[in-house]
Amino acid sequence: MTAFPSVPHTSAVSADDRASAVDFVNRVNWFFETWDVEAMIEAFLPDAVAYHFHGTISGHAEIRRFFERDYPYLIPGVGRHATNHIVDADEDGVVVRYQNLLVRHAAPEDATKLGAGQVMHSDSGLPAIWLYSPMRDRLRKTATGWRIYERYIGGSTTNRALTPADTSAAAAVPYLPKTQGV
Repeated sequence: MTAFPSVPHTSAVSADDRASAVDFVNRVNWFFETWDVEAMIEAFLPDAVAYHFHGTISGHAEIRRFFERDYPYLIPGVGRHATNHIVDADEDGVVVRYQNLLVRHAAPEDATKLGAGQVMHSDSGLPAIWLYSPMRDRLRKTATGWRIYERYIGGSTTNRALTPADTSAAAAVPYLPKTQGV
């Protein structure tokens, strides 16, 4: 199976499943944006596989390690915007295709100011789209709602001018959002 097969002209997915799948994808983006690692991991089934430009990640233990080791630089000062959702039937669930735009709205070291409600002004071109990725999430419905079974991040484009000089987890950790209880 190719990661991005052609899109059918129509979909047999119910309006309720379509709306709840799109809502789920958007909520998962919010979990990433607010660095709610437990909610991020819970969004994936225990045996889920993600095909990321950093490599293939399988299962909750690898997903957690990936989030802790490779992913932190993609969080501070970045908003996620899933657009153009297409929801189709997929075996015993749905597949949601969309475009994910990561918008850099602050330098990592300034991200906490926004989280504190400050208004910032930029002469450096921010906010700006930092990363574009076509996405394909294969979802399965569980007793607690949709969960990701497979995630494909397609060929992506980044604006290198917006990439932090140091992308190590250690450099990003001081600027990660602190999740608040719901």
